[in-house]
Amino acid sequence: MHLNADTCAIMQPTYLPWLGYFDLIANVREFIFLDDVKFNKSSYHHQNKILGANGTIVLSVPTRAKNGRLGSLINEIDIDNSVRWKKKHLMSIEQSYKKAPFFGEIYHHIEDIISSDIIKLSDLNIRLIKSFSSILMFKTSFHSASNMETLSKDKVEKLIKFCKIHECTSYFTPMGSLDYLDTRENKELFNSNDIEVFFQNFKIIPYVQKKIEFTPYMSILDALMYCGIDGTRAILKKSHNISRLK
Repeated sequence: MHLNADTCAIMQPTYLPWLGYFDLIANVREFIFLDDVKFNKSSYHHQNKILGANGTIVLSVPTRAKNGRLGSLINEIDIDNSVRWKKKHLMSIEQSYKKAPFFGEIYHHIEDIISSDIIKLSDLNIRLIKSFSSILMFKTSFHSASNMETLSKDKVEKLIKFCKIHECTSYFTPMGSLDYLDTRENKELFNSNDIEVFFQNFKIIPYVQKKIEFTPYMSILDALMYCGIDGTRAILKKSHNISRLK
């Protein structure tokens, strides 16, 4: 099953996302960063995992908000640059992947962005995601929900409005959305607006890492360092799988 050309995906901007996030980007025409929803300090909004010598390492960007993090939107969250996190993250990435085959090809892209003077967490995440997408030669157009007027507080109606704004006739979303989309009311909403819903059934194809046993769900950095650009594109293509909302 293939998606049509007029497809969009809508996701919260996360830090150094995993391969599945980029499967969504690779297979849509329009990608919308849902940056106007609540920040979750225990989520991937500001942290992710890489594979170190002794197992997984969690890289977490320190954050702060003027009115406290509880209840603040993602695009309202500042990076707490009073904490020396940049050097720590870059050192962890370098130590973890300096012997990987494609370290020299990939590392400088990460170094340039993480080292730059970025204030907002959402800006950091979006710059990294766009950079990876450019490296992987995706043709996707990017937008931020905070810059789009929807005039709707209902979650599903808002998604449909985003699709309509960008003239998309299908919506591609992770399987985790099934719980709230697979209801009679919401299916009727999409059908009445002539929008098909497709679910992502992404199944990671194992690739060669530093360890014998494959460790999945790492940041996309892991695949890029070990497999390079062409290899990562091939993994995404082989791992891609979808189903339609019935």
